[in-house]
Amino acid sequence: MRNSSVILASSNQSFLLKNASCVLTMNPRQLDNGAVDALGTLRNINILVRDGIVVSVEPAQNYAIIPTDARVIDATKWLILPGLIDSHVHPIFAGNRAAETVMKARGLSYEEIAARGGGIRMSSNSTRAASNSELQENFLRHAQNALARGVVLMDAKTGYGLSAEEELRHLKCIIDACEKEHTRPAIAATLLGPHAASPEIPDFDKFLDTLLEKLPELSKIANDAVAKGTLVSAAADIFIERKYFTKEQGERWLNAALNLKLDVHVHADEFSRSGGSEIAFSLAKARKQLPLRKAKSGRVLSVDHCQFATENDLSKLASVGVTASALPCTSFVSGIPYVDAKIWRASGVKVAIASDFNPGSAPINNIWLACWLALTKCGFSLNEVIAGVTINAAYALGAEHGFGTISVGKTANILAVEGNNPEDFFASPIGDHVRMVMRAN
Repeated sequence: MRNSSVILASSNQSFLLKNASCVLTMNPRQLDNGAVDALGTLRNINILVRDGIVVSVEPAQNYAIIPTDARVIDATKWLILPGLIDSHVHPIFAGNRAAETVMKARGLSYEEIAARGGGIRMSSNSTRAASNSELQENFLRHAQNALARGVVLMDAKTGYGLSAEEELRHLKCIIDACEKEHTRPAIAATLLGPHAASPEIPDFDKFLDTLLEKLPELSKIANDAVAKGTLVSAAADIFIERKYFTKEQGERWLNAALNLKLDVHVHADEFSRSGGSEIAFSLAKARKQLPLRKAKSGRVLSVDHCQFATENDLSKLASVGVTASALPCTSFVSGIPYVDAKIWRASGVKVAIASDFNPGSAPINNIWLACWLALTKCGFSLNEVIAGVTINAAYALGAEHGFGTISVGKTANILAVEGNNPEDFFASPIGDHVRMVMRAN
């Protein structure tokens, strides 16, 4: 990408983003005419950052004296907004599934390819064969590529192990890589052990039993990494779909995770109305979860995919503070339906938009294409898309108090793209208009 830079805003450093043409704070505000500016748009603004914290967001004319200790960055030609958040990502794997692209071009579906030994099973074989150092290197490369495109927080799902022991190894690889390298997005780790059938234990119930036995150990390691500050949050996930895991199996896994103080996500209703959204609602309701979630862990955070979720399903999720995540790159690559923004909008559910980067159904590590498709193929509005990769995506990861807005007192995770207006967010479908990424370190 041309002329882009990554800045780690750490302690004992000050930065002044000077005279930004347009700033989207993502803090909604009432306008004089009574309308609401959902993007929190400000013009000709200086943003002062000290020790990784935003300390002022003021009109440029208010700055009579520029702080002498601050590195001044000319933002005159930039659109500035919160750093982006990719809330559904599968970044730890080895190998590729390029042959499946050719198979899809011949008309085979995702499910048909999986039945022939492709899909998740193929990625599992490659990933199991990789060493710890190779997996860590791959994970960091994927994370750093995302950071260069403006992603300051990303989900990191396991799931290509298909055994309890491999799940543990992959989780440790994510944590070890994060401890070794800080030039990367902040990471929210997600345990996706129940992703597909295990080659050693093809019975889904028996395989789930082995994962449940290991879950206390996995949750302790993940929660300890959160307490240490290595991870932003820790969660569990499951793929509920025909020919994969059932509603009943989903309830077992997700209830166990919630009881261990893990947050939960659900791969839901992608190929059929398989019940994932219903489970998320019932679990959140049973725990008396409200739209304004107060707990810091053990929350039902999101349901993802949702092509076959109904407006009523999504409305129920909205009532208990569960976000719905649209993953349009998967539709683009795999030829499955795009979600319909009109249905989601009518439901009132919070909408997150994510890349679903993975080696098979969405081998596109680029949140910008997901945004472009959400706008042009799903029918989401400009405001909905930008919220979907900032404040709503933060909500989908349970990280809304630290990410998703530009606010005084909040960590300085800031993105600058070339432009002067909110519409310039869509100047490129691949992010080559990114000019600066500031990541609080």
